[in-house]
Amino acid sequence: MTANLTAKRAAHTRAAPKAPAGAAAPDAVPARDVRAAVDHQDRIRELDAYVRRLIGRVLGVAPHLVDTEGGPMNSLGIGSIAGLELQRRMERDLHVRVDLQRLLLAGSAAELVDCLAGQMGGRRHTGVDPA
Repeated sequence: MTANLTAKRAAHTRAAPKAPAGAAAPDAVPARDVRAAVDHQDRIRELDAYVRRLIGRVLGVAPHLVDTEGGPMNSLGIGSIAGLELQRRMERDLHVRVDLQRLLLAGSAAELVDCLAGQMGGRRHTGVDPA
């Protein structure tokens, strides 16, 4: 009877989607020297993957399900508490200062990625400042 109950529980439990082969670890942070050396488009791709992983982790969803283009941060489920968590982690991981209000009011996660990429490439963007 115990084996039957265990099988029923397992059938109702969903495993987290597996990351594609070669995907970075959930906590992987783009290396600072690499970020500075790559061109803007490569930096955007690297930071997009990082932001997807981070938002996915904070919201408890697979990174490939995070829509960075679709709408404002609140449409992703980013409210004040999740925003604080994102701000804290980005500041720690990327060594930048992230304005929480700008993060929460961003038109999309892609806008946030662009601000991060610009800041790390030496361009000044509002909302993300050097730490």
